[in-house]
Amino acid sequence: MSTMDYGHLMDCAFRLERHVNAYEKIFRLAVFNVYAHNRDDHSKNFSFLMDVQGNWKMAPAYDLTYSTSAYGLHNTMIAGESKNPGETHLLKLANHFGLKKPEAILEQVKEAISQWRGLSQNCGISKQLIFEIEKTFNRLNKI
Repeated sequence: MSTMDYGHLMDCAFRLERHVNAYEKIFRLAVFNVYAHNRDDHSKNFSFLMDVQGNWKMAPAYDLTYSTSAYGLHNTMIAGESKNPGETHLLKLANHFGLKKPEAILEQVKEAISQWRGLSQNCGISKQLIFEIEKTFNRLNKI
């Protein structure tokens, strides 16, 4: 069972960056990981960088991929849920941190993920794998 939660990451990012925009960065990443079926969202996949003045900022996102994990759980929970987190859990997380217009972020991420087929066809991915991943995206995102 996961012990880390995106809420912990949002709190950490806010403390390091000292700005409420940090909440949105982590939330957008959580939304992507839920809708893109990236269940390998463990603590080593979140980093922060410090500049020469000692100011912190979130590092660019990395290791973002369609993946499963042991027992089919997200490594990082969304509002306490790691098995089947969805929009309800994401909105609960957003509301807890007072994010303005989280639905817009949900729609932006869904729109980006909806482009999977077109992008993947130019990358040498087999038609069968494209179909399987797209089927999962459609189920998760209700596109």
